Amino acid sequence: IKPVRMARNKTQAQLGELMNVDTSTIGKLERGELKFSPFYESKFKEALKRLRVSSIELSSIREIIMMKQKRGYK
Repeated sequence: IKPVRMARNKTQAQLGELMNVDTSTIGKLERGELKFSPFYESKFKEALKRLRVSSIELSSIREIIMMKQKRGYK
């Protein structure tokens, strides 16, 4: 969630509004303290639609994350 949020320059509060969840829930999802269940997945997909994030953009973000992991970045 965080890489997409950061790519769109949104705060946790703003993403929470788009997902219709509390800001603390966004933080917990990003830190892995809360399971990314199908419920939150559907909320996240709805937020992606509202933000107009394309599948190409998601793919690019995924590639960047993988490259950072290979290089040892968090």
